[in-house]
Amino acid sequence: MNIKQKIASAIATGMLMSSVLLPVSAYADVNIEITNTGTNSSNNATVIVTTETNVTQNNTTNVTLNINSTANTGGNEANNNSGGNVTIETGNATSTVNTTVGGNSNNATVDPCGCNQTVNVTIDNTGTDSVNEAVVVKDHLLTVYQRNRTWVSGTIKSKVKTGKNKANNNSNGNVNVTTGNANSTVNTTVNGGSNVLP
Repeated sequence: MNIKQKIASAIATGMLMSSVLLPVSAYADVNIEITNTGTNSSNNATVIVTTETNVTQNNTTNVTLNINSTANTGGNEANNNSGGNVTIETGNATSTVNTTVGGNSNNATVDPCGCNQTVNVTIDNTGTDSVNEAVVVKDHLLTVYQRNRTWVSGTIKSKVKTGKNKANNNSNGNVNVTTGNANSTVNTTVNGGSNVLP
């Protein structure tokens, strides 16, 4: 779109005054011409370019965790044996829980001006002792609002059991009971959201 404002004053006697105030779109080309003005005339053209950019970004993350991890070993029985060795050996009971919760992200890339214009000002063929003025005013308001919320709740249960092996009433031999280890590891990481405004 092209907006063109032209002020042309014919030759006149005495004082001639003309003034134009023109608001334009932020994306319009601006062309101002003050030409062929009269003697002793006063001519003023003012163009005001006003832009406003509002950016709003909201992110909400809701996570509910219900995790149950169970590892068992043992519970073996070797009872009432006679005339030989008795051996019970159980492995390890291991429970590993790794939980990672990541939040959302806001990324706003905004033109700091919000406008792309060509401004052309022409003052030509002015009358004797005339006063000619062309003014271009640019005003831009930029507002960016970003919000991130992360809610994490719930339970994480990790249970391990080992042992409870039985070797009773064995005779005329050796009894050997070996029980493995019980290991439980729980890692929970919560990363909140991020806001990026380059």
